[in-house]
Amino acid sequence: MVDVTNRRSTIIKQLGIAIIVICIVAAGFFMFQSITSPAKAVANQENTIQFASEQPKVELRKEVPDKYNGQMRKIVYLTFDDGPSEFQKEILDILKKNKIKGTFFMIGGNIPAHKDSVKRLVKEGHYPGVHSMTHNYNKLYKEGKFVEEMKRAQDIMKEVTGIHPNLVRCPYGSMPGLTQELRDQMTSVDMKEWDWTVDSLDWKLPGNPNGVIQNVVSHVNKEREVVLMHEKKQTVEALQTIIDDLRKKGYDFEVYDEANHFSLNFWHDNRI
Repeated sequence: MVDVTNRRSTIIKQLGIAIIVICIVAAGFFMFQSITSPAKAVANQENTIQFASEQPKVELRKEVPDKYNGQMRKIVYLTFDDGPSEFQKEILDILKKNKIKGTFFMIGGNIPAHKDSVKRLVKEGHYPGVHSMTHNYNKLYKEGKFVEEMKRAQDIMKEVTGIHPNLVRCPYGSMPGLTQELRDQMTSVDMKEWDWTVDSLDWKLPGNPNGVIQNVVSHVNKEREVVLMHEKKQTVEALQTIIDDLRKKGYDFEVYDEANHFSLNFWHDNRI
């Protein structure tokens, strides 16, 4: 009986020693982990940073798709010359109501008197192109002041809006005034030119908005059109009907995007 009791006591002592050893080993393991984990965290962080820096940069830029549901899109760009003016606010109101962005070509000398309108134009997503300082044919083309005047208008636009537009529009169109020499000058300063595909002739139709509508709607028929209009009373009166009729013809409206520039000038000079 004594032997059995001693044997049980020995077993209990051995179990106790084993439990103590296990506890000591476990405690050591966790202490080791707590000491080394900061280093591992830093290493993991460094690996993460390195991995992120190796990722290719994705350019977040909207591209204008040529097709939708497998069919070629019909796109029209509404453009407005000779502003800013007293009519610009009404044009912006109509475009906002219809969720359309327009492309404006403004005369540098007019901008200071309409700063709030021009700032609103930019804020609402329209493109602020320029249209010279004087709109004077002789000064621009015969005296060769075209690039000089456009650069001054660009500077004024930058002062007012913070945007330096590359796109300009030649008063009276690029042909015949925009000579090879002037186009070379434009290329040297990365200046782009846009003419048009459809002329509304609104400038010579005062009091005749129906004539403006007819000139636009009857001539817009290609897959991509750029419509020339001006900041005139008759244009304001015609604009909503033009938008409605072009939508009925299946057209989407786009605004000029410098990142997706396409050449459109009467000289077919792809440099500008």
